[in-house]
Amino acid sequence: MLRNTFRLFTVSGIEVGIHVSWLIVFALLTFSLATGYFPMAVEGIGTGMSWLLGGVATVLLFGSVLVHELAHSFMARARGLEARSITLFIFGGVSNLGGEARQPSVEFQVAIVGPLTSFAIAAATYLVASALEDPSLRALFGYLALVNALLGGFNLIPGFPLDGGRVLRSIAWKATNSLRRGTDIAAGAGQLIGGLFIFWGIVEIFGGRFFNGVWIAAIGWFLQNAATASRQQVVMETRLERVRVGDVLRLDPSSVSPDSTVAQLVEDHLLPRNRRAAPVCDGSRLVGIVTLGDVGKVPAAERATTRVGDVMSGGDALVTVAPEASLNEAFGKLAEHDFEQVPVVRDGELLGLLTRGDVLRQLQLREALDVEAS
Repeated sequence: MLRNTFRLFTVSGIEVGIHVSWLIVFALLTFSLATGYFPMAVEGIGTGMSWLLGGVATVLLFGSVLVHELAHSFMARARGLEARSITLFIFGGVSNLGGEARQPSVEFQVAIVGPLTSFAIAAATYLVASALEDPSLRALFGYLALVNALLGGFNLIPGFPLDGGRVLRSIAWKATNSLRRGTDIAAGAGQLIGGLFIFWGIVEIFGGRFFNGVWIAAIGWFLQNAATASRQQVVMETRLERVRVGDVLRLDPSSVSPDSTVAQLVEDHLLPRNRRAAPVCDGSRLVGIVTLGDVGKVPAAERATTRVGDVMSGGDALVTVAPEASLNEAFGKLAEHDFEQVPVVRDGELLGLLTRGDVLRQLQLREALDVEAS
């Protein structure tokens, strides 16, 4: 999940959470609906009812976004991919899938099912609105029909990482027989479309529609950055696909005892070795890792009397990788837990620490030399 996300519940093993930015949209959208849409759509509606419908409509809208993302996740799972979590945030929702599709057809199916689901919700809510006599409920379901149709249409824009961009990538991938080339094409389209949104937003701002302009420009900025990040991810996965942790690890089984003091850790390990972290071993058994962040929590005056074992990360929080693991897998763990390094262990024996820098240097070398994983 994204940082600053609150977990809500789990659906078929898929964690669902909301990012703090969602609260901003909830407030703004509820305000807009309660003071603009419902007073115009329902004649004579009271202020309290207008605000109630505004809140309900906002919740149901994000419920629709959740169903859209669940469709992606369930299709991905049905096609052999891992579906980990869904996060609702300021620009809608994002599904965290385990890795990229291995075939263009799978990419296409996982991408297209989201917009189709939004169109299905739009059709269903339109039929409900048409059958209702109560003007408030008719306005509520009419809004949901319209916004889900717009959601499906927006996501079909052919710019990565929107669903339409992923559809474009699957087609380009099939045509070129190259995931890397397909991603370059789709990401380029995403950056172009993001730039057009930013230009549109600026025009809106100078036209006196400040809020609309800022929102449109923010969407464009998000699309440009997401397209760039997605391309970089694919570059990493293709360059490092068959590279193992052991291929780049610098063997260094040195460690610190949990009974050592934090002062000894700093003076004997971190400073002399120019390291940001040290593995903690009880005899030959790895029991934890202590980082600069852990040391920083101990006041300087107390470091001579504080044990490493009292401040280290260990137990369930200890994440390790094997030397046979792929660099992509290792980097995924580093990113997932927001770590700078991870211990490499074989049969319980510490071999060394793999850092983000080790992975990125290998990637940069392969990019500079144009060497694919072998």
